[in-house]
Amino acid sequence: MTSFLHAYFTRLHCQPLGVPTVEALRTLHLAHNCAIPFENLDVLLPREIQLDETALEEKLLYARRGGYCFELNGLFERALRDIGFNVRSLLGRVILSHPASLPPRTHRLLLVDVEDEQWIADVGFGGQRPNANRAASLAAKR
Repeated sequence: MTSFLHAYFTRLHCQPLGVPTVEALRTLHLAHNCAIPFENLDVLLPREIQLDETALEEKLLYARRGGYCFELNGLFERALRDIGFNVRSLLGRVILSHPASLPPRTHRLLLVDVEDEQWIADVGFGGQRPNANRAASLAAKR
């Protein structure tokens, strides 16, 4: 196990996971949501936000701070990839009411391919963060 994954699992108070499975994804998603909070203080202050792997590792794991969607999902993507998941970042729109026009894509989330299915994973929404959901089930709800 890499030093990054060791620090990640330590921060999550979680045992290292074996092979990439749906159960492992959902377990890790929940553990991440419970251990690393949504925090947008740097955005509001405003402070420079660094999204490189080293900066995310330092802020979220060693300084034990939280982050916003680009930071939290960036760290989660790295952890998933290092574990062996096939994962990629997506940009999405946050629509909280009925806006007059479509808002820009300002939210980072993840698409994970596991066990021949696609799953949406988002540990960076803040507030009531959902667990990982199968992408097909979300499309069916439209």
